Amino acid sequence: MLGSIYHTVIALSLFISFISVFVTKKEVRSIHILILVILAWVLAFESYGLITSRKGINNSLLYNVSWVNVESLLLISYFYILEKSQQFKKRIIQTSLIIIAWGVVNSIFLQPIALSLQYYSLLPFAAFIIFLAIRLLKNLLNLQLFPDQNLMAIPHFWISSTVLFFYLEALLLFGTYQFNPEFVVENVIVLFAFNKFMAGLMYIFFGISFIFPHLSKNSNILKIGLVFLLLISNISFIFLNT
Repeated sequence: MLGSIYHTVIALSLFISFISVFVTKKEVRSIHILILVILAWVLAFESYGLITSRKGINNSLLYNVSWVNVESLLLISYFYILEKSQQFKKRIIQTSLIIIAWGVVNSIFLQPIALSLQYYSLLPFAAFIIFLAIRLLKNLLNLQLFPDQNLMAIPHFWISSTVLFFYLEALLLFGTYQFNPEFVVENVIVLFAFNKFMAGLMYIFFGISFIFPHLSKNSNILKIGLVFLLLISNISFIFLNT
């Protein structure tokens, strides 16, 4: 049940994002398409991961390549596009190359890529993504980006916020599993259900965030929609743990 709901959420987010790309302004359409690509990529590897897990196949290689590496690089590309400082863009590229090189070293000497989730590769990627998300939020709050727009109507506010919360949760969860696996095993249903909930919530906002500028003309509709989304998300999480 958890798997089917989670995959349905991603598919729905992808569909909404695909429909809304046609009404997105030309100047932000490229980054909207990148979000669309991320959602399509996630749906593809998560669907394949569901199939392999049901067959009892170790899908560590799939998630290490598709989530830890490829999705992380796609998200870094998202923040790279939104970055205004050319000097900092160079640092993003340099840092990404260092993390990739570290991932190769980790795969060869510490955590084989096909055996288990590579937490030592996830850690620098996630930490860098968290840093980039905080930097983007800071720039938005300081009105260095989109100064003339309502914060609630800026897609990147919602995307970066949900990315921040998901990766903080993921680092905590998989870090706990790395260093205290007994605790995670004892509470595996609740912990991984919450992980799926956070991921699903992030992908929902990936799908709907570019609709917010159109809803911002009627702030009441926007507020009601956000409250409704929050209620549905909490009800879904409770249902998944019953």
